[in-house]
Formats: sequence, C-alpha cells, structure tokens
Amino acid sequence: MKMMFRYCCALLLLLSSLPSCNSASPEKAETKKKNAFDLEGISFTEAVPSLYSKHIEVEEGIEYRKERDGELKDSLLRYRIHNTITDAMRLTVPQQEFGYLYRSPRIDSIALFQETWFQKLLTLTDTNKRPVAYFAEAEFKDPKERKKALDAFIQKYGNPIYAFQISHEFHQCSYEWQLKDRTIQIETSNGFSVSFGGSDTTAKQNKYYTLDLLIIDNRAKQAIHDAHIYEFPEKILYNGKLHSYKDFQFEKKQVFRDNFLLNSTNGNYVKNEYGEYDITPEDEE
Repeated sequence: MKMMFRYCCALLLLLSSLPSCNSASPEKAETKKKNAFDLEGISFTEAVPSLYSKHIEVEEGIEYRKERDGELKDSLLRYRIHNTITDAMRLTVPQQEFGYLYRSPRIDSIALFQETWFQKLLTLTDTNKRPVAYFAEAEFKDPKERKKALDAFIQKYGNPIYAFQISHEFHQCSYEWQLKDRTIQIETSNGFSVSFGGSDTTAKQNKYYTLDLLIIDNRAKQAIHDAHIYEFPEKILYNGKLHSYKDFQFEKKQVFRDNFLLNSTNGNYVKNEYGEYDITPEDEE
C-alpha cells in the first residue's frame, strides 16, 4: 500500500489549490475529455511508447529528460517489482524477463474512465511492448464524488465478483469484475496530506480519497500473476552468509506484490473465513 502521508511545500500547496480534475465544470470537462487517454476504450493494441513519448518516469518520481539523461534505453523500463525485501536481499523479480513498465509523472487528467479523470497512468507490456495491463490513480477531495464514480461503474458492469475490505485503518477496499476479455479491479482508500504555506507555520492536515483502477488483459492474467512469484533456492546469500529461505520465514514460492497483482489472488481474502474482510458502510465512505 502506497504511503498515505505527503508533505508539501508552499509551491505545491499553491498548485494543489487549483481546481481538481474530478470537480471540473462541464465545459472544462469536455476539453479534458478530448485530451485524456480513454481507459474504457482500450483494446490492448495501443502503441505504448508513443503514448509516453512526451512524459515518462524512469524511476518513481523521476521524469526522464533527454537533454539530461541522454537516450532512453529499454533497460531503464524493464519491469521490476521493488519493495524493502527485494531490495535488501537483491532479488530480481520477475525471475524471467516479462516486459516493460511505462509510468507517467503525476499529470492532471492524463486518463479517463467514464467521467472519472486520473492523474497517473502506468502501463505494463510484454517483451514486444504490447500492453497487457493498465493501472491508473485518481484522487478526490469529496468522498461523495468517489462514491458516484464507483456507483456509475457498478451501474454499467454490475456487482463485482469479489469485494474485500483490506484495511480498516485507511478504509481500503477492493472490488473486482471479470469481463469477457479483461479483468478490472478498483481499489479505494483514504489518506491524509500535511501542507505548510504562507506566513502560517502551522501544519494543515487535508483528507483525500483515492480510487485506483487496474485493467488486465485476460490473455496475460496468469502470466502477470506468475511474474510476482519468486522461487527461492535452498540457500540464499545475505550479508555475506548463506541462509535457508526458511530462516526468513519465506515460502519456497514467495509472492511479492505491486500494483499489477490482483487482490483476489490472496486466498485469505477469498476464503474470508471469519468475515474479517467484509466491507462495512464505514469503509465505503
């Protein structure tokens, strides 16, 4: 789960005071709609490198600049799953080359699904750079607007096949729809940002409401899931010594999560043996 606290300087506070793309006027909305990437209309045949030809991140939060970084090499875009464990133990996940990950910087109204605009877009491709999954992030100031977006989705696509409450702390919920050619997951959560600005040195806490959208090509769904599995050898080198993977309480085949792993692949959520993952009205707020 991505970090729920952001610290903004006065300039960022000023920028954030501009109208949100999810609360635009009809005239402004129509203009943005023409420029946004239509996530609802994807066919998994899109020319991904062209889609990211103007703006692309080479690392999280670092946008590529040709004049500074030189030629954009494919090696900078190879799909890798990073977290504290993989980085500390120097694990390469996926173990076999899967493809490439294209990331946009945070841009207002970069993508659209129905009437919801997203500020960040990630695209996962195979080794031929054919798109196999899209992940987009939207942020709302009003929980009613987010609920309206979710309700509009349910009205068109029906009730989700899976619905989980993942975390009460941030009211993190997950919904999944399995369509003929694609699987769609929506994940919602609440967060807080802390900002400082002007002559007032008092920190101001702002609540925001996220909606993350994942769309997977069903033809690649199993391969994407398998890419998240790391199979440990009997002995692994860590801090100059050989250890059994069991010393770290890992499974022989350990799953490492990122934005492209469906929550329904977690057996505990699906079984929901004691109802601990049921979504409550409070979590939907």
